Amino acid sequence: MIPRGMMRLGLSPRWRFLPPFCWLLLVLVVAIFAPSLTAHAPLDPVAPPLASPGPGLPFGADALGRDLWARLAFGGRMTLLASCAALALTALLGTLLGLAAAVWRGWPERLIVLGTNAALAIPGLLLAMLFVAGLGPGVPTVVLAIGLGGAPGFARVARTLFLQLRERGYVVAAGALGAGMAWSARQHILPNARLSLTALVTTHFAWSILALTTLSFLGLTGDPSLPEWGSMMNAGRQVLFLAPIVSLAPGAAIALTILAVQDLSQWRLRADGG
Repeated sequence: MIPRGMMRLGLSPRWRFLPPFCWLLLVLVVAIFAPSLTAHAPLDPVAPPLASPGPGLPFGADALGRDLWARLAFGGRMTLLASCAALALTALLGTLLGLAAAVWRGWPERLIVLGTNAALAIPGLLLAMLFVAGLGPGVPTVVLAIGLGGAPGFARVARTLFLQLRERGYVVAAGALGAGMAWSARQHILPNARLSLTALVTTHFAWSILALTTLSFLGLTGDPSLPEWGSMMNAGRQVLFLAPIVSLAPGAAIALTILAVQDLSQWRLRADGG
């Protein structure tokens, strides 16, 4: 069944990934080539406060006279890098814990399941805030907190996937021929879980972006002058009625990026299932 929105756009299910992919590609290109695509440094005042858009200032200036376009471009770089670092930690810990719980039965499985269930009793974002509160504000602390906060949910889903693969005929046959579970996990379980893990990683990437921008909006990333989409939204609250674009521009970038990542992950899941 083709969604109505997709029918209005004239896109077949096969090409539904194209709009979110193009948006993410645009964000990535702007983040990588930010120094070449901006005329000013993101921290330098270059115009009167809240200057209107004009030549050299495509989006105008913020409350301190800094180029809003430059801050958006460099902010995308920081947001994506920090989210990817947190995602890498989540995926690494979650995969290792989920695989260990699925492969080694007995007390290791019970301990991991008990720990992940206990951690899942606390919302991941709240768990990340507790880490930041204990370790102090800063971008590295926020990345660590988001990575650790997302690992329990990742591990639980990964364990279910690995348990399903463990019961496949080729894994059972390998065990009957004398292969150990560690060998089967390396040769059979992990390679066959690659596509499903990719979709899971994509979904958690959206959560990492949301968690990072939320914590930075709350001022937990440290220096508020650093260009980051969440902290830019927070800075724009004070001038929301005078210059809405100061908050709306980073807010729209956050929302569109999260929606694009989610749409790609759902498309990937449907493609795998079909």
